[in-house]
Amino acid sequence: MVVSFPFIPVPEESWSLLVFFGRFHPLLLHFPIVLVLLTLTFEGLSIYQKWRGNQHSKLFDFSVLIGPLLLISAVTTLITVVGGFLLFQSGEYGGQLIKQHLWGGVLLMIALNSAAFFYWWPNRQVKKMIQAPYQGFLFLAGALVIITSHLGGTITHGQDFLTEHMPSLRPDKPSPVELKEPAELVVFEDLIMPIMEDKCQSCHNQFKTKGGLVLTSYTSLMKGGDSEKLLVVANDPLQSELFHRLILPLEDDERMPPSEKPQLEPFEIDLFEWWIQTGGEEKMVVGNEPSDTLTAILDQYLPNLYQSERLKMRQQNELEALTKELTSLGEDIGLVIEQDQEYQGFFTVSMQMPPALITNNSIEKLRSYAPLFSKISLPGADIDDDALFTVGKMTNLRDLYLPKTRVTGEGLTYLKDLGLLENINLSNSELSNTGILNLVHLPEVKTVYVWGAETDSVMLQSLRNHLPETKILEEEGDYF
Repeated sequence: MVVSFPFIPVPEESWSLLVFFGRFHPLLLHFPIVLVLLTLTFEGLSIYQKWRGNQHSKLFDFSVLIGPLLLISAVTTLITVVGGFLLFQSGEYGGQLIKQHLWGGVLLMIALNSAAFFYWWPNRQVKKMIQAPYQGFLFLAGALVIITSHLGGTITHGQDFLTEHMPSLRPDKPSPVELKEPAELVVFEDLIMPIMEDKCQSCHNQFKTKGGLVLTSYTSLMKGGDSEKLLVVANDPLQSELFHRLILPLEDDERMPPSEKPQLEPFEIDLFEWWIQTGGEEKMVVGNEPSDTLTAILDQYLPNLYQSERLKMRQQNELEALTKELTSLGEDIGLVIEQDQEYQGFFTVSMQMPPALITNNSIEKLRSYAPLFSKISLPGADIDDDALFTVGKMTNLRDLYLPKTRVTGEGLTYLKDLGLLENINLSNSELSNTGILNLVHLPEVKTVYVWGAETDSVMLQSLRNHLPETKILEEEGDYF
């Protein structure tokens, strides 16, 4: 029966009694962990005593404890696995990691029962023959306890909970920039671009082009922005708009980056000045005999650059692992979860093609990862206002597209703490006159689409008067 647990589908609507009993799982799991490890310890001591001999001189026969401990271990493991299965069936947890944890518990149960079966083998004449499989299954159970416990800890505390503060036994892997000799560094690509990535690209990228300026490549830098001023004038930093903006007083409105943004270090500004002064070319390299000015800049800049690049490598590795985990979760639910190309480090959620049945329970399974989502697009999903409770936990959400859903607007109050939310699409939904009034709790939202909703023009005009900064459009709007 226990073996079938991972194959039983999760019901769309959970039974409250399942949740009640399932939540005892975290309390119960400590018993089998301790008991299995104790059984292993006494089995090891028993083996040691037999190896040393002198049976009459030993103070205590540890082998007498093994049978009772093995029995209690098997019983408590069964109860714990059943509790975990009930919690899994409640729908509160989902994803590949949860399934692996459940499989670990099931395999542990099988290993313990197999060890117990051979331990109490009725034919004592073949006791020596069955000793090997008994001990093999017992040690396998010990390994499974460690693996399953690790998976459980990862679920509750994150993948790097145990290792986050562990002292490193070897230095971080060098970044690609560190692998180059200083003389081989390309000034723009290796030195200038990392500064612009950290301090400039949040406002000047292909998705957000403040002032019409994009700073993601040499070509876009030289193209300039709406002001049509030359950002780089070769050999003349003071005539170069890029450098001019960097040295304006902090309180000046044209200062870049603005005062509320992270500022460049003095040696980083010196690097921009030196690069423009020496021609501002794309392929210029440091060379074997850098000037005294450049040497002084690099002495301060390179240690910071190497540390920053290593951090970016670690973050990229973590992001790749998280992407894999969320992709798997999306596949289990019937959604497409991908990295947001506009907002780095965040994820978008959208419908599969052809679409799967997406319910409130499906959205609930996203709650553990709520702060990671920036955009949600679920046209035609079978969800109502209850799903907005989970959406309200997505503190970095910017776009919410729920056309053709059963949302009436009553749950819009759940979104009042989403300070970054800009766009809502409720076209062709069951949005009502009563429900749309809850938009007053979302004054920061810029655009709301209500085409085909069950609202009237009088109510819409009243809201437009009350929320002059919000565009309430009788249009179908966007989704992806």
